[in-house]
Amino acid sequence: MNFDAKRMFDEALARINDADILAGSLDTQSDASAVLRILGFEILLKCAIQLSGQSPRRNHAYAKLWLALPGHAQTEILKAAKERSPGHTDFSDLNKLLTRFQFVFEKARYHYELYDGWTPEEMDEFGKLWEELGAPTEEAMVQYHPEELFCLIEALKVYIAPRL
Repeated sequence: MNFDAKRMFDEALARINDADILAGSLDTQSDASAVLRILGFEILLKCAIQLSGQSPRRNHAYAKLWLALPGHAQTEILKAAKERSPGHTDFSDLNKLLTRFQFVFEKARYHYELYDGWTPEEMDEFGKLWEELGAPTEEAMVQYHPEELFCLIEALKVYIAPRL
């Protein structure tokens, strides 16, 4: 058994479990559940790399981490993710999706920094403009893609569990 990978897997599952608890609470006041879920995803991704015989890089560059997986692993994981919720997910640009998850983890976890230097009035005006435009998801500064993230997490779990 690969004890490092097992520890990684267990830690990822613990983070995802805690994200589920937060997401189910009516008292949450932040996006902490999304950040924890993305952290769990990162750990699962690094665990899959570890199980492929490589040492995962210590960074949050999810697209590069994905490319560190062997081609057969990428194919298996992505196939399982697509099958998890067909018609409700879009994996057509995985690099863009992974980059958005990275942005959430690196930039949006300190949400106050996204608007550094903005006055409350400027933030309010910006929000109103976005709403007037119809609140287009593709134009949002922070995009979570929860269904795709869920499917990738589940696919990574399916890939990893039998290899531990």
